[in-house]
Amino acid sequence: MIRRNFLGLDLSGGCLRGVVLRRQRNQAAMLCGAGSVSLAAGWSPTLRTENILDRAGFIAAVKELLDPLAGGEDRLALSLPDSIGRFVLTEVDTLLKSREEEIEVIKWQLKKALPAEAKDVQLDFQVLEKSESGRYRLAVSLLLRPVLRQYEEVLAEAGYHAVIVDFHALNLYNFYRSRLDLGEDFVLVGVDGGLLGLQFFQNRIPCFHRHKRISHDPQEIFDEINLSFATLGARYPGYNRAAVFLHTDWTEVAGLLEALRAAFEREVLVLDGKVDRFALKPEALGGVNGQSLVAAVGAAERLM
Repeated sequence: MIRRNFLGLDLSGGCLRGVVLRRQRNQAAMLCGAGSVSLAAGWSPTLRTENILDRAGFIAAVKELLDPLAGGEDRLALSLPDSIGRFVLTEVDTLLKSREEEIEVIKWQLKKALPAEAKDVQLDFQVLEKSESGRYRLAVSLLLRPVLRQYEEVLAEAGYHAVIVDFHALNLYNFYRSRLDLGEDFVLVGVDGGLLGLQFFQNRIPCFHRHKRISHDPQEIFDEINLSFATLGARYPGYNRAAVFLHTDWTEVAGLLEALRAAFEREVLVLDGKVDRFALKPEALGGVNGQSLVAAVGAAERLM
């Protein structure tokens, strides 16, 4: 029986990380191949300018990584660094019948938060819930069109097509939410690829999302968490008792855990994706640390 391949490609920390998943007879995802390729200085993940400076080098890196994994599949889910776009939580009074019209309304409502003129912004949204007041809570993703277009064009030149595009932190959450009971109220901290990502969920609905580039310094992370969450407890009563989970690619976590425990004043649970446990065989990991593949797997599962 021929099974379809599902490709996930994650860009973070100066690397391309790719995975290929397949469904098994029990419908569970099985990791059939993975790999990682370092990107040279020709890649600069920024918000307002095109990111790929060495087009030929980037294409070569994509092909080096994916061609041995893809098995003829050209569709993939792309996970981009949080720093090149924006993720915004907002509300609207009502939803229009046309999604295109709704996007224009959201752009107008968020005009002060847009990184450029509305016509140059690629926007997508998801309805999270209808609040007690009757308003709709939305999660909104923003990217500049030229930035997104360049990634799409370069992947196409390499022989691949990004059919789903999302941010790294959201794909981390997508991976863990289907495997762990994170509870109703929780904080998901991501410290990987040189970025700190902070996400707070209340009643499983995202209420807060922030990311920042950081150094390998626990004190800096402590300070940033205190700054980020200073007023959150007053706005969301569930925050002060929310469980705190940590995803990290650091090999030594003692100092990081100490900083997080001090910042949140509670215990912190370190997440382990256990990616090796659903690998078809040990060599399917391609010699890559499984913890660094979590976002790529979370992206690929969006296609399944």
